[in-house]
Amino acid sequence: MKKKIELLAGVDLFSTLKDHELEIVAHYSRYYTYKHGEVIFTPGPHAEELFIIKKGEVLITKQGDREKERELARFIAGECFGEMDLLDSAPRSALASAARNCTLLLFPMKGVVFRDILEEHPEIFARILYKLIARIASRIRTANALISEKVPWVHNLRRQLMRDKLTGLFNRTFLEEDFPAMLQDGGRNLSVLMIKPDRFKQINDTFGHETGDRVLQFMADTFVSMLRKDDIAVRVKGDEFALLLPNIVADGARRVAEEIRLKMNELDLRQAINSEWISFPVSIGVASYPAHAKDSAALTDLAAELMHRAKNSGGNAVHFPSQ
Repeated sequence: MKKKIELLAGVDLFSTLKDHELEIVAHYSRYYTYKHGEVIFTPGPHAEELFIIKKGEVLITKQGDREKERELARFIAGECFGEMDLLDSAPRSALASAARNCTLLLFPMKGVVFRDILEEHPEIFARILYKLIARIASRIRTANALISEKVPWVHNLRRQLMRDKLTGLFNRTFLEEDFPAMLQDGGRNLSVLMIKPDRFKQINDTFGHETGDRVLQFMADTFVSMLRKDDIAVRVKGDEFALLLPNIVADGARRVAEEIRLKMNELDLRQAINSEWISFPVSIGVASYPAHAKDSAALTDLAAELMHRAKNSGGNAVHFPSQ
């Protein structure tokens, strides 16, 4: 298993996966050996398979005019081929054979259907598919047509990748990958609120993690009910949330933050914790673009720093860059 993971980690397609995600991919992969000249696959049958060369060399050929074979490509140890087969179920048009004795890691292994794995682990394979699509887009100008015509289900996977399962809000992946594009228009104002409850650990320890999850859902629902149409709520991690407020400058963001702080203090959690009413104070950090930061990462980092500063100063407060 360790050798499989090391081999997979060296392939660009899997380079963004974490160790436990690589273990899942490795679980569905298997080594196969081929002698010099042995056929790996032939034209005609289609299969959703990716081959990674552990050792040896693979030759890809296609039948040309007058029955002559034409060499299309050669792959050596550490390289992979067959990526398009993961996206396109069309019959193969080329032949692959071992140019030398070789050992290949096949994903998914024989007898396993790639799309069955997709349904079981959508978050992992959405990232793999998007990495693959990015590679294809660099080679084919019509990548958008390819996505819409051949793999419409990728769009559904992307939506799953960007959503937090517990709360239904956007997640950290959205914050890291899509949020930067929102600031590309240099003339656009946008504010970020980072929010963290002051007593969430106490609730978890007293009432259990299931109750804690219900409290997070209550928070998420409250945020959504208070936001405008274009505002975006994100569950960043654990009990930390971000609210992205387009076209709101610092003073407006401060007012929104104070409204949320007061609303959280009044939040009735009795249904969630099955107990008497308890207060639910939160700490909020606020930062605005472009006044306080010049990119999305700096903006969210500053708001998070101010949020922690508010919590460490006693909580139930809103902090700004000027404080």
